[in-house]
Amino acid sequence: MFLPILRCRVVFLTYLSMSRTNKSHRPPGLKGKEIGLWHAAQSKNRCKGDLDYQTKFAPMPLVGLNLPKIQSVIQEFVEPVPELPKTSNEHISSMCKLPTLSTSKQTPEEDEAEELFGEIRDCFDVSVGPCSDPDQMLLTKESLARNPDIDHELCLSMRNCMNSAAYMKISKSRCELPAYQFKEDIVSTIRDNQVVIISGETGCGKTTQVPQFVLEDQVLGGNGSVTRIIVTQPRRISAVSVAERVATERGQSIGSSVGYQVRLERRYPQRPHGSIMFCTTGIILQWFRSDPLLKNISHIIVDEVHEREFLCDFLLCMLKRIAPLRPDLRIVLMSATINAEKFVEYFDNCPKFEIPGRTFPVKTYYLEDVLRETKFWLPNNAITALCRDQSRTLKQRLLKSNLSKKEARILSYGKSPEFNKWLHSLKGLSSNAIEILRSVGEDTYPQTDLIAHSVEHILQNTQSGAILVFVPGLVDIKDVIRSLRELNPRRYDDRYGSVRIYPLHSRIPTSRDRSLFEPSPKDQRKVIIATNIAETSITIQDVVYVIDCGRIKVTDYDPRQNTSTLTAILVSKANAAQRSGRAGRVQPGICYHLFPSYVYNNVMSDFLQPEMLRVRLEDVILRIKLLGLGRVKSFLINCLDSPSEDAISKTLIFLRQIQALKLIKSETSNFNASHSIKYHEKSHKVNRKSLREFSEAVKKDVNAIGVDSLDSSCIHLDSTDEDDDELTPLGVHLANFPLDPQCAKLLIFGALFGCLEPILAVASCLTFRDPFEVPLEKQQEADRCRIELSQNSLSDHWVFATVIQSYQGLNSQIERHQFCRRYFLNEHTIKDIIRLMNDYAQLLYERRYIGTPKPNDSNANCNQWNINLFRAIMCAALYPNIVKVDPRFTKEGKPKVPVIMACPSEGRANIHPSSVNSKIQPTEPIWMVYFTKTKLESGSYPSIFDSTVISLRPLLFFSGNIEISKVSALYYC
Repeated sequence: MFLPILRCRVVFLTYLSMSRTNKSHRPPGLKGKEIGLWHAAQSKNRCKGDLDYQTKFAPMPLVGLNLPKIQSVIQEFVEPVPELPKTSNEHISSMCKLPTLSTSKQTPEEDEAEELFGEIRDCFDVSVGPCSDPDQMLLTKESLARNPDIDHELCLSMRNCMNSAAYMKISKSRCELPAYQFKEDIVSTIRDNQVVIISGETGCGKTTQVPQFVLEDQVLGGNGSVTRIIVTQPRRISAVSVAERVATERGQSIGSSVGYQVRLERRYPQRPHGSIMFCTTGIILQWFRSDPLLKNISHIIVDEVHEREFLCDFLLCMLKRIAPLRPDLRIVLMSATINAEKFVEYFDNCPKFEIPGRTFPVKTYYLEDVLRETKFWLPNNAITALCRDQSRTLKQRLLKSNLSKKEARILSYGKSPEFNKWLHSLKGLSSNAIEILRSVGEDTYPQTDLIAHSVEHILQNTQSGAILVFVPGLVDIKDVIRSLRELNPRRYDDRYGSVRIYPLHSRIPTSRDRSLFEPSPKDQRKVIIATNIAETSITIQDVVYVIDCGRIKVTDYDPRQNTSTLTAILVSKANAAQRSGRAGRVQPGICYHLFPSYVYNNVMSDFLQPEMLRVRLEDVILRIKLLGLGRVKSFLINCLDSPSEDAISKTLIFLRQIQALKLIKSETSNFNASHSIKYHEKSHKVNRKSLREFSEAVKKDVNAIGVDSLDSSCIHLDSTDEDDDELTPLGVHLANFPLDPQCAKLLIFGALFGCLEPILAVASCLTFRDPFEVPLEKQQEADRCRIELSQNSLSDHWVFATVIQSYQGLNSQIERHQFCRRYFLNEHTIKDIIRLMNDYAQLLYERRYIGTPKPNDSNANCNQWNINLFRAIMCAALYPNIVKVDPRFTKEGKPKVPVIMACPSEGRANIHPSSVNSKIQPTEPIWMVYFTKTKLESGSYPSIFDSTVISLRPLLFFSGNIEISKVSALYYC
């Protein structure tokens, strides 16, 4: 199915990227049919009367393209896809009945593609083999094999290390950790059992000590040459910080016997034997494709499994599957004491080892206690506004529980009798505090003013101890910092204040500041404002006071609307316990929960829903298919908690739409995946004249294409074979990128069609963050700046490219700083984006999509500022994320707010006010492509944050199945 589509689409992009020429001779490299087509186009160009035709259908020489790479892409569809290493994969297949990637013979359509693009000899050199990816290098350079010389050398080195002054000095603090008291028991349990669950309270030392216990036991026992310990962490910041801490405890620098690898950053150990490697979960999942049994790893330690991050759940499912085939592999799961039994049961009642915590008593205050102690007060108008906001939030929550709008509205304004009874039972509170509690209701206090007031109360009434504040997200971190500095500018001054503020977030550079983890000087206090990253992943020893806002941001995927919702929800009891456990590390602590005790006892759930049940699954499904693990549902049903069938089906449809998966069905099936265009005419045959008529109809009437034709709901799946898919060659390429599949597709098209640098900028902004940072009071001025940067392109994505190009074009740092101030840009973010662009260019170079690792390479940017090609690439990569904008007019003919419609199954949408297209008022229907559509807490429809207006031709070429029907003399889609 893919070859005819690809051929047409490559020709279309060729048309967009061509440069006009006055030379009379034909371009080199044409043969056969191409020569005839070229002369026909030249003849039509000489017809001066048809100026419109000249503009729309100019001759199509293959100029300005990376033709060898396009040819090699076609060859990738012609020649068999490389299989995974047979020595490993066939063994898994025979033992677990896991099919390998299938291949198909060359078809007549593929032969026609060869005729179109000439002789093709070299395949697209992006191998799935073991040594093409640097992420694989560590595991494939040296395998685990017994070597007595290495064993002896590592043993001597270990003894010297343990006798060094640096090691001896820090060993004193290690010995005080609870985990150290159980060293021998932990080591013997791991040695005697394949799977072990280690649960321990916060601060017991399991994260830093257990890997060292295993390393020392194995190396000193003469097994150094066959010891390679991998420790997974759910976040980049924790993988790096824990690796640095462990290296310090061993009296070494990072990169000696301890290393780390996270996405786009790595510091390997000097050699893999006798080493500890910290990495994120996604990294080890990448290794499965070259080493399906992980034969080059002796110990896998999976930390923070209780967080139920979806890649972690996927990894556990993989480990359970390969464990019978690797009896020598040792698997250690480390969890908080909460819910560890679930993991014990999942791994067939494996041994569980518990480590007690080392914390002082922590006194817990709830919202009613905080109001009583701090004397916090709100004016009546603020209480009224708070009540209104809380009712709106509760209504949204009730609507998500499938209540009708009327039922949700009634319930959102009333309080349960139990809550009112509890409220009347409270003693010693002012009437103002009672009204605040009544307004908050069965929720948590949502505003930052109480957080700032509580911090001030602690600082004024205590002499020492760091304060840790939990908030939902990055915006809340900034709001709290702003509130504190408005409350007491002198105390919180960056340079001269007596209190130093540390924002703790994975995107903030200060999260890597070592002083964050060290005790403060005697004349200075420390306030850390963090998201849930500080619950378990990061340990700050001198925290005595914790302020818990009671909210956490989670992403929730709604398969019905195909929309991700980012909302701040109530924490679970498990989260609340983890947060309070952060206090009292060095002395008795206090935790201030900003939610009522009634909420904790009657409303909060015990645990948050596992991430596997509330996110899109394309990454997991691509990995399942790449590793040849069979049907998706059959695999996912073996996870700790399997996703819903609706979510799986929606994701499968999405991956088919972007042509990463191909549904394997019989010819008699209702849905034939091998045809990209269906014609509904009596003869079922459409000649070239009919296609030209159809093209003219489309040009004349934009309504000829309806959203229905792009709707994924029209694809019906039979229950018997809805999961019978295989990776397409394109899917293999996308699965091998550590990126969202649409962003990976974006990079590939940008590299192939000479539009690399703008596409790198777009992909970096989409995967990292928007470079704009706008003060609330200057939002309108910032919107005008965005429109100016868009250069009338009607594209938010083009704005990203313009920002990076303009910034890099300035010579002095002063000019760059002024540019950022003028256009409300965060210069630190821009620098991070540029670094990410370089990393992505390196990624493309290592996979041989481009000739050099430089983003500004001239050969890869021959069509750098071709806006039409840019729109086509965006459409090709981001399909099926398409919306139609229908204009509306008053009776007097004045334009109204247009209707923005996605597929019928997804409903209406809004353009977010920050977009350059937010105020667009077209006079006729137009189409847009987007990357991010999110349902916010405010607003009845999902919001599209970034969009690009596209023309009909890219839409026709890069949409899915097109149904053409003839009505009168016109053809309609």
